[in-house]
Order: sequence, then C-alpha cells, then structure tokens
Amino acid sequence: PTALRTEWVLKAIKKKKHVLVEKPMNGVKDVKLMIEAAQNNGVQFMDGVMMMHNPRLQKILNNVTPMLTDQKDESGQVTKQVGEIRAVTSSFATGPMDKTNIRYNPKLEPYGALGDLGWYNIRITLWGFGWKLPKEVRAESNSIEEGWQSSVIENVQVTLFYEDGRIGRFDAEFNNSCMRQWARLVGTKGEVHIPNFVIAKAEDTFSIIQGSWGDFDTKKFDVEDKESVVSVEKNVQEANCIRHFAAAMHKPDKFWPSIALKTQIVLDACFKSFRKGGERVQIQVD
Repeated sequence: PTALRTEWVLKAIKKKKHVLVEKPMNGVKDVKLMIEAAQNNGVQFMDGVMMMHNPRLQKILNNVTPMLTDQKDESGQVTKQVGEIRAVTSSFATGPMDKTNIRYNPKLEPYGALGDLGWYNIRITLWGFGWKLPKEVRAESNSIEEGWQSSVIENVQVTLFYEDGRIGRFDAEFNNSCMRQWARLVGTKGEVHIPNFVIAKAEDTFSIIQGSWGDFDTKKFDVEDKESVVSVEKNVQEANCIRHFAAAMHKPDKFWPSIALKTQIVLDACFKSFRKGGERVQIQVD
C-alpha cells in the first residue's frame, strides 16, 4: 500500500536490492529519499508504469516529430500536418468496484483515484510535453465516497497549466459503468489518438487525425477528418518493463527515477489543489 511503501522500499535498497515499485509513492519527500538511497547503494529505482515500455510510444514520437511543421508534397503544395502539440487530454476509469477494495481505504491509499489512476494521466501528459513540468494545476472532484475509515476521492478532474499557454486535462474515476482509457495529443493542425493507453492490447494501434479546418478570410473550409491508423507490432509491455528493468540492473538509468519524481511532484500539487477546493496550486521544485 502507498502509506507503507517507503519503509519497505528503503529496507530493500539498503540490502542492495534493485526496486521496481508500485505507484504512487507517499509524497515527493519520500520519492527523493528512495532515489537518493538507490543512488548511494548503486541499485536501480523504477516505478512500474508498464505503458512506458510499450514501443507504441516511441513509434508515436517517430510519426509526430516530423509533423511538427508544415511540409510540402511533390508538387510544392504545403500539406497540413499535426502541428505543434498544444494540449494533451486523457481519461482513465475503472469498471464497477467493490467498496471493500483497498483503493477505498484512505489510510492506506490516501490519493484515491487521483493517485491510483491519475498517475497514468499525469505521466502521459508529461511525456506528451517532453517531460516539462506545468506551472500550476487545478484538481476538483464531485464524488467523495465513504471508504473504510473516511472519505476517498472516487473521481477527479484535473487541469495542468503551462507557461506558454499549453494545457493538459484529464479525468480519473473509480467505479464507472465500464472501463475507459484513452489519450489525445492535440496539435495546432491535427491530433494523435491513443486508445487503450494504459492497458494495451498485444497488438495495438494509434491514429493520426488531420481534422477539419478553415480560413475565415477566404471562407474556404475542409470539413472532413483525415485519419491514418498506424499499427504497432505485437508486444507485451509488462514483459518489456521487466526486460528494461533487468538491463538497468547492470547499468543504472537515471531517466526512470527522474520521471517518477516529476510525476509525484505534479500528483502532490493536484492533491493539494483538491484539498483546497479546486484552487490553482503552483508547482514547487526544490
């Protein structure tokens, strides 16, 4: 459980054990303690976010990166591409869940749906924006359910505000009528749609969509979406995670602890905003 995680992670690290840890952690201070201990003991620290090990993410970057600006076709005409990524939106919800589930115990899992599910939403947002932290966050919930001992966040809606006007938005929800998991990278001229962004299929896809656009000066409009679906080779992201973790045992990789810390920084700011009734909270980086 989140509330007990730090103690046991530190015990394992002190015994020179590499640690693949469940998310979330119990605060930024605790994550820093774990990372420092891992570095001092020469072991790898990694959070178990399986989607990060799916080759689909790299394939998306390979497809999106050349599309950040207009390109010309063979006739010299400018073709509309995805454009600059200005927003990342995502949604993650579980299906029906028994209220005796540990996720409804705020003493052991204090972040509720924000930490258990929202961790993935925060991660995909940071990934979409090249691991840059937002300047402010706002988190609100209209569903606070009674858990084992006290209330728990059952659903949450979050906005991440960036310095240059870019924005991230997501919702995370326990006990929905069905499972929901999708993400979109929204560009100035198109979108990338990622279905099943957390729990992927063995063989999955993503879509690059050039949507309708218009020029109000010339009154010329394109009202048809143009979608190209890209398939990803069969893979098991859980197995990939273990492979990457095993490789890092031989040569510790600072990337993995760094993104765990960034995710926790944003999570803690969101939790603070929720506790303040949805006030904007600035991201604090020491």
